[in-house]
Amino acid sequence: MLRIPIEAAPALSTPAWVDVDLDAVAHNVRAFRRLLPAGCRLIAVVKANAYGHGIVACARTALQHGASELAVANVHEGAQLRDAGVIAPILIAGPTAPAEAGLVVQHGLTATVATVELAHALAAATRRYLPVHVEVDTGMGRHGVAPHALNPFVERLVQRGKLAVAGVYTHFAATTVEQTAAMQAQLAAFHAAVDGCRALRGARRHVSNTLGTLAVPQARLEAVRVGGGLYGFDPFHGARVRGPLDLRPALALKARLVGLRDLPTGAPVGYGSAFTCARPSRVGLVPLGYADGLPRARWADAPVLVRGVRAPIVGAVSMNQTVVDVTDVPGAALGDEVVWLGAQGGERIVAEERVEPGGSAYEVTTLLRASLPRRYLAAAGANEAREGRSGRGAAMGDGAAAAGG
Repeated sequence: MLRIPIEAAPALSTPAWVDVDLDAVAHNVRAFRRLLPAGCRLIAVVKANAYGHGIVACARTALQHGASELAVANVHEGAQLRDAGVIAPILIAGPTAPAEAGLVVQHGLTATVATVELAHALAAATRRYLPVHVEVDTGMGRHGVAPHALNPFVERLVQRGKLAVAGVYTHFAATTVEQTAAMQAQLAAFHAAVDGCRALRGARRHVSNTLGTLAVPQARLEAVRVGGGLYGFDPFHGARVRGPLDLRPALALKARLVGLRDLPTGAPVGYGSAFTCARPSRVGLVPLGYADGLPRARWADAPVLVRGVRAPIVGAVSMNQTVVDVTDVPGAALGDEVVWLGAQGGERIVAEERVEPGGSAYEVTTLLRASLPRRYLAAAGANEAREGRSGRGAAMGDGAAAAGG
């Protein structure tokens, strides 16, 4: 299938860039959509610049292929989507400062209410009924109303008028498929709290993130909030069992070799001479570093792909440059494409390979510098359909996203 960039920027001569496969995003959205029961909405989580993939392009793609709503982390992300012409419902899935209540109303966003202070501010900012969601803290310990306090809190919201509770949700704390029992315990606590609150009858319930949606079928309620799975992150990666969906990674991080040199045995490489050549070596210079979102600890000794061969990073990652050992890459030449994440020549490097103990694969792409040029790729003909449904040209809107993240 012919695949083409769907916006003018960046130029192909750029030394480092991100490719985002919108067909992969579309595939993942459709896969989740088929998994969900009738009446269960798919809320596409596009916070943090869509986990580094590009918030506007990914939001549009998700909505075009089965998502009903979007979720963001804050007012400013929601405003960015509204400015781009997105008219779908947008939930702020987290706290909002009372001082930003006016912006919530101005941009037609749906706030999560878990404090009396925010409820007062929203009621004062709106002239008509304003839909809100309420978060219940069933074990995350981060944000939300305690289960025992849910009923009086919601009754107080309803009695004040103006605020209409359209949804109620919780957030699973589990991070691996082995923690299914913990998710089920949170689900039971959520049901107990919500079922005991008469004012929440009819409110849309949603508890599942990507992991919950895949691992706990009974947690697919009136909606699910899927984030990482939309971009191809599979929580079953490395697990003993296979997940129910074949997800496709959507992001590739690429650069070009901008330098090559031969070093003798014993030659040091990088700051602190942390690496010493154990043999006569040919090394290449890549214009990416920790300022681009590649922390030293995560990428130390990591492989990259050059001409389809895994070549290790050597020496400490610098601020803007990294050295790779291409001794075993036949014919490596200036200008060769270097793949940090993604596929090349039958090999693939995925973000899950770069997870540190206690870390998350989401960090790998979310940390990528927002100003790294992003190319949005789709099958030939997809751009015309995209422009027709979005109401504004994808080349202009997504081009702006490519320039600024």
